[in-house]
Amino acid sequence: MFKFIKIHACGNDFVVIFENKKKIFLKKILNKKTNLSCDQLLIVNHINLKYNYVKIKIFNNNLLEAQNCGNGIRCLSWYFLLNKKKKEILSFKLNKNFIYSFKNKKIFTIYKIPKIKKIYIKIKKIFFKIFFVDLINLHLVFIIKSINSNLLKNISKTIIFYFGDIYNIEFLQIISINNIYIRIFERNVGETYSCGSGIISSISCIYKLFYLKDFKINSIGGDCFIKFIKKFVIIYGKVNFCFFGYI
Repeated sequence: MFKFIKIHACGNDFVVIFENKKKIFLKKILNKKTNLSCDQLLIVNHINLKYNYVKIKIFNNNLLEAQNCGNGIRCLSWYFLLNKKKKEILSFKLNKNFIYSFKNKKIFTIYKIPKIKKIYIKIKKIFFKIFFVDLINLHLVFIIKSINSNLLKNISKTIIFYFGDIYNIEFLQIISINNIYIRIFERNVGETYSCGSGIISSISCIYKLFYLKDFKINSIGGDCFIKFIKKFVIIYGKVNFCFFGYI
């Protein structure tokens, strides 16, 4: 028997386990008998509080390993930093990558501003100018007039058909110059309430166009905020603790 906690941010919910378990064991957790479900499973392999270092693994609910999860890391940042003193810095090691969080009144999660490429693709005789972003995981970003369009699902399905299910696909509607609506179609998942890495990647594209420093992002699951400081992009917003239990 071991302890788990459940946390969510912007409609994405996470089960956090503080043990190094194999996939065979994880299948026993996420099933109908335990009545426990989530968008991602966050495995905390190692904690070193002396050096504020946490080693983690992330799995989707189909148990395919995820390369990144902005909202998941944001939730872990909240869990570890909530009762810490101000200006504490925490580092997460995810595979070969390090992601940092810090507390200064609010809790912030920090990435380097990713590299962005403009590309053109043709879907049903229509050319789209889109942005390719590599934020540990891969993203394709569309800026469109309305996120309520019925074409969005067809566009995402077409991209998956021709290029494979290897991208997170984001559609942005600019409400005002720093207020953005977003819909997200996540790799191996489909449309999702939110996606932290998708939000960071998408707003980095907007930043390259307007060079504003602060943005509010509205997703199906709720709101969060993005701030740019020098070479870094910071995501923050409300995190909710759901419950803990034992399996």
